[in-house]
Amino acid sequence: MRRHAASTILVCLVVVLAGCTGLGGLGGSGGDETSTASNAGSGGDGGSEPAASGGGNATAADAGSSGGSASGSSDDADTAAASGGSDSSDSSDSSDSSAGGESDSSGGAESGSSNDGALDAEEEWFNLSKPGRYVFEIESAEEGTGRMAFEVTNVEDGQSTVTTNYEIGGDSAESTVTGPVGEVESQLVMSPIYGYLIAIQLGGIGAGAVGGGQDLTVGDQFSQQSAEGSTKIEVTGTDSYAGIDCYVVETRINGTLNQEVCTQQAFSSAPYVAIYDENGTLSQRVELVEYERN
Repeated sequence: MRRHAASTILVCLVVVLAGCTGLGGLGGSGGDETSTASNAGSGGDGGSEPAASGGGNATAADAGSSGGSASGSSDDADTAAASGGSDSSDSSDSSDSSAGGESDSSGGAESGSSNDGALDAEEEWFNLSKPGRYVFEIESAEEGTGRMAFEVTNVEDGQSTVTTNYEIGGDSAESTVTGPVGEVESQLVMSPIYGYLIAIQLGGIGAGAVGGGQDLTVGDQFSQQSAEGSTKIEVTGTDSYAGIDCYVVETRINGTLNQEVCTQQAFSSAPYVAIYDENGTLSQRVELVEYERN
């Protein structure tokens, strides 16, 4: 299982490094490596997206436009203030409100209410520091299929108590661990479920390459070409697992499917993760089948 965890971390790191190269410009100006990113923004089909989605790039563009307008209005406001007027200040407020309105109409990510079961962007659905229960169906090319469960039974005095159950390929294990809130996962390092836990928690990292940290939209994609080959990460659609709505994000290495995840947003835990080997054969799968937040 340690080899299982190591391979999971390695695959996630490959995706992370590919995304970081495109986002941070680590590829430099070398002629042998190119990367491109495309964001559907508000031009995508909003009806096919979870409620928590929004036109990430459109919001950024609107903010930039608003910033320029605010700068000009600020100078006018100073002039007006000297003469006792405040119209320009009101104009600046109006300009900001208008920009906010455009952002809301493109996706509504900042409008507050969540529909279709999607959680608020501030809230992580998988949290072992809050009372709740999570049951996953798991599959491994080496061990077959099975189930694992996490149940947070008690959270008090800065400590979280988690009971885990694991069954796969004829093996089973149950344990209860207690650790500091926000750090209890470290108590599970030696558990046979740790490799799957890592897959869940790192599942949304690759999505950061296509959204640049903004809300995801169906059609967003990132691609990179180098002497070693090609990497493509794309938001291909939406799905739902145990009531958690999410975006389907595929990663392909040299055209072969390497990873498929379903995540609510970039960098968040994923209720579905499938990892494939270099031949496109399934190596590991984790799928949320039951979810309760107490």
